[in-house]
Amino acid sequence: MEKTKSIKTEVIINAPKESVWETLFTRFGETFVFNPNLESSHFTNGSPGEVGCERQCNLNSKTFVREKIVEAEPMNKFTVDVIGGNMPMVNKMKVEFEFHHIGNNRTKVSLSADIRTKPSFMFFLMKGLFKKMLTDMLIGLKYYLETGKRVNKKIYKPIFKQYQQLQLNQSF
Repeated sequence: MEKTKSIKTEVIINAPKESVWETLFTRFGETFVFNPNLESSHFTNGSPGEVGCERQCNLNSKTFVREKIVEAEPMNKFTVDVIGGNMPMVNKMKVEFEFHHIGNNRTKVSLSADIRTKPSFMFFLMKGLFKKMLTDMLIGLKYYLETGKRVNKKIYKPIFKQYQQLQLNQSF
């Protein structure tokens, strides 16, 4: 992607790599169960857990993005392209998820997002918001996988506060 800016974030999840992969890749359309930025999400096209499958993520009743898995290296990484939607000022966006086994039932998830805004200077104004949204998603994923409890906007604030108190390898 030309003229994109990158954002990187990561989280350590006390869960096996297989469980993390299952939740992020195989259950691609079910992102709403852990992403506090979303009101809902669902599969729209293709077969779940395969390259080419698509989903729609609804941030609220008016704002949504459509995403597609464009490549995957099973159990190691996959790439998602934003292929549509009406998210303000986002012209192009590609997100790569990488999975690293770092010990018994511990997985590091690294996320790298390449974003192009329109107009381009808006990236610098929105960089903090983009990073916060992506980091919140990963913290929600950690909470969901470690507790089995769903995450949403209404309950996320105390989850985030609890996360800030955790030591590096500590579980919720």
